[in-house]
Amino acid sequence: MNKYLAGSLSAFTAAVIGFLIHVGSQEWVRSWVSAHMQGRAVIPSWDVRCVALLTSLETGIGLVVLYALIRPALPRRSSLLRGVVLGVLLLAVMGRLFRQPAMNLVIGNPLPVVAVQDGISWVLWTGMSVVVAAVYDALSPADAS
Repeated sequence: MNKYLAGSLSAFTAAVIGFLIHVGSQEWVRSWVSAHMQGRAVIPSWDVRCVALLTSLETGIGLVVLYALIRPALPRRSSLLRGVVLGVLLLAVMGRLFRQPAMNLVIGNPLPVVAVQDGISWVLWTGMSVVVAAVYDALSPADAS
């Protein structure tokens, strides 16, 4: 089978399955969470922020592993370009590149709100990816691999 056809069918099938699980679970998950959270208040605190900081290492490690795996397939021109490509790929995989901004617009969020909300996500993931690429490349040059 042609690799483009195989890739297209794989992407389509994955999208359909993800959509069905997402849409099919929303109503009962929302009800279940609501029932279990009755009478409870969730308040941001420094304890939560400290745990978030410590557990963000998981994301950093995941990014490094992913970068190391796909690095040979990325453009060799610069770490900045490789980092941006990694960031765009991550945004696309998470549905944050086009899907989430489009959905936010469709549900009625004003364009400036969508730009800020989704722009933060773009800056965050692209920034982290550029840092991973730059540091990894500086410490482990491609020709030394």
